Amino acid sequence: MKVSTFGALMLLCFSTALSGYGQKQKSQDPCANAQTTAEMRDCAGRDYKKADDELNKVYKQLMSKLDDEGQKEALKTAQQAWLKYRDAGFSMIATAGTSV
Repeated sequence: MKVSTFGALMLLCFSTALSGYGQKQKSQDPCANAQTTAEMRDCAGRDYKKADDELNKVYKQLMSKLDDEGQKEALKTAQQAWLKYRDAGFSMIATAGTSV
């Protein structure tokens, strides 16, 4: 697998994992009409877990398809960097929410 193909495959997998994340929820879902802060936080936590589980699933699928150890290491490094970025963003949001 060429590096450019590897990059395109990685991007495709990540975008597929998160493609349904922002879609509207069904009206039967209690999160569709969350009113309190506790309800909103609970729903955000569920959405986060669902997206994280899907991302982990796709990551494992991609890793199993890669033959080259260098590509596996590159994917692992990219994933770790992205997780740090994601966690820092959520930490900033959580901190900003308590001090405003």
